[in-house]
Amino acid sequence: MTPELLAGLLADGDDELAAWALANALEQLPREQVYDGLLRDAMVLIGARWRDGSWGIAEEHAATQALTRALDRLAPPRGPMLRVGPVALVAGVRDERHTLGLVCLAHILEETGWSVVNLGGDEPADDLARFAAQMQPALVGLTASHPERAGSVAEAVTALRALSLPRPLAIMVGGRFAADPDATAGLAVDWAGTSLAAAADYAEALAERLVAEGDVAPPGETF
Repeated sequence: MTPELLAGLLADGDDELAAWALANALEQLPREQVYDGLLRDAMVLIGARWRDGSWGIAEEHAATQALTRALDRLAPPRGPMLRVGPVALVAGVRDERHTLGLVCLAHILEETGWSVVNLGGDEPADDLARFAAQMQPALVGLTASHPERAGSVAEAVTALRALSLPRPLAIMVGGRFAADPDATAGLAVDWAGTSLAAAADYAEALAERLVAEGDVAPPGETF
């Protein structure tokens, strides 16, 4: 399967064949590599064809909806064991409505043993902080797709850092916003980038440290 073929399936709204193609890729490569490679390249191609006029907004919308359904089919198995893992929240910052990256990140985190709550996009900073105070996560993953979201990202990070939680809170920032080191340089975050493989490495190391420190039970065990 090539990015061109996957992009065509998604633009046609064919989530069944798209899910089948991605499932085949997942048999050959780790999830983060498939999402970083084949899937990302297909979505970049869809965006490029929309911008150059080859495809219209209908194809772009069809692709987004088809990918949403395909990713739902490809979600890691969910069961009681995930409930004993460390808790992670993922959310799009205020005014951010691109949420497919959050779904991909949630899949990656779940495969490394995290119990994930996905709040979706356009999450106000004060409401995010209120929910985080209630859930007491060990990790929050934020996404922003454009440089103009800088203020929203800073608001969210500031609100989260003001919380009094039982353990230090790790904050990740992803999306196209995080591709610019200058955009994230002044933020009090623990990880920033666009690579799901790198995000998976960071999250897995953090989970292992939490287990070693006795904050959470090892996968498959309870306190």
